[in-house]
Formats: sequence, structure tokens, C-alpha cells
Amino acid sequence: MIKASAFAEQAKSSAYDGIPYTELDCQAFVEKVLGDCGCKKSNGARYNWTGSNKMWRVALNWKGTLAQARAQWGDIPVGAWVFTVKYDGGEKERGYNDNEGNAKHVGIYIGDGRVRHSSTGGVQYATIDEARWTHCGLCKYLDYGDAPVDDKISSVIALLEEALKILKG
Repeated sequence: MIKASAFAEQAKSSAYDGIPYTELDCQAFVEKVLGDCGCKKSNGARYNWTGSNKMWRVALNWKGTLAQARAQWGDIPVGAWVFTVKYDGGEKERGYNDNEGNAKHVGIYIGDGRVRHSSTGGVQYATIDEARWTHCGLCKYLDYGDAPVDDKISSVIALLEEALKILKG
């Protein structure tokens, strides 16, 4: 399993500088960084969650507000995915009737109060304290060390997928 800190370091790579949003939107940026770290499906394909809403719902072991994360760990874990989640009905328009909100944007927390994401200006940096960032989550395919997760089964599945990759060579 890829370490979340290595994932965050990859997100800082200058290889992403200057890539416009039209070529790499927020979801695609997070997926590309994940793939560039070597985190792929057991069949070797890259992950594609078809939007930040899908990422918010199926790719995380733990999710909550930034305040909840800070209360639990003292800070946002490095490598956490940060989201703009609104309760504006947008989730229902997209077919989600689960009251989990409308995840409108996603980025990667890289530590030191900074986020790397792709927006209208392309791949860029932001601060975690900008009003847009409301929630965060821990990706089930990354190792956050001692950060506890709610869904232990997902962690086991991710480990088994990694073992299958190794066995398939």
C-alpha cells in the first residue's frame, strides 16, 4: 500500500505545473497523482471515480469535516483528500439520495496548511483555511500510518488488491 506521505509528495511535483483545468480537472488530478504513485486497480488500470461526488462516497475509509479531523488527529492527515461539500440539493440532481452532501471539488492536503488541486487556473496551490475546503477523507488505498479509519474491511481489501498486483508481477 502506498504511504499517504509519498502520495502528498508526488502531488507537489513540478510535472503538474502549468497543466490547465481543461486537461486535468480536480478529480482527474487526484486520480493522476494516485496512479503516478503506482496505486492502481488489481488489473493495472487507473482509478476513475467519475467525479468528486463518487470519490466522496466510495473511495474513503474515513470522512468528516475539517474540524472533526483536527479534533481526532490534531491536524488534517498529510495525503488526505479535501473537499468542498455543500448541502445544496446538488447530490439529489446527480442521483445520490443519501444526505452526504454535494462534493463539488477535491484536492490533496500536502501538509503545512497547503492543498494542491486543479481549478480554473489549472493545477495550483491553495491554503487549507480557504472557505472552499469544508471536509476531508482518508483514501482507502493509501496508508496513513496511525490515523484510525472506520472501515477496516476496506483496508483489508486494499491490502489484498496490492498483494494480487505483486503476485501477478
